Amino acid sequence: MKAETIAEIEALLMASHGLSISEIMSISQKKRNEILEILDKIEETYSKEDHGIELKNVAGKYSFFTKASYIEAVSKVKKRSISEMTQSQMEVLAIIAFNQPITLKEMERFRGSSSSNQARELISLGLIRRRRDKEKKGNPYVYVTTENFLKILGVSDLSSLKEEKDFENSKVSQNVRNSVKEES
Repeated sequence: MKAETIAEIEALLMASHGLSISEIMSISQKKRNEILEILDKIEETYSKEDHGIELKNVAGKYSFFTKASYIEAVSKVKKRSISEMTQSQMEVLAIIAFNQPITLKEMERFRGSSSSNQARELISLGLIRRRRDKEKKGNPYVYVTTENFLKILGVSDLSSLKEEKDFENSKVSQNVRNSVKEES
């Protein structure tokens, strides 16, 4: 395995918001086994403590992430930190994550209060998006979580969120937790 091949794949991953194995194969013209071997090598290299980033496979795409021990330092550079979300934004995000696709009216029924400002802010943070649901009467907008949401949580798909132990340890308020459990 050539060092320049490893460097090429590393550069592709740094320049993107994540690439699947098939995307890497297409761009680099390398075979699957070679790509997997290179990804293992990169992952091993960056797992050492003298690196502040690590390679992860999230939602089927490989990308570099800040190691947990450096997140606080990195958050000082970002304009808007997800760690500064309000309780109401976290509630709306939890409702969407566990009940998506969901309309604004359905969200507001869960919370018992308006959720449009929170939804707008979550969209600007890149955690959720809205789209038309052609299967519902009137084609209303529905809200769903984004791939960025999965990346931030470090999970590959939403099914891992629905595990009881993860949900119980979250910072979601008890009334939202109960309403989501009733719907499941």
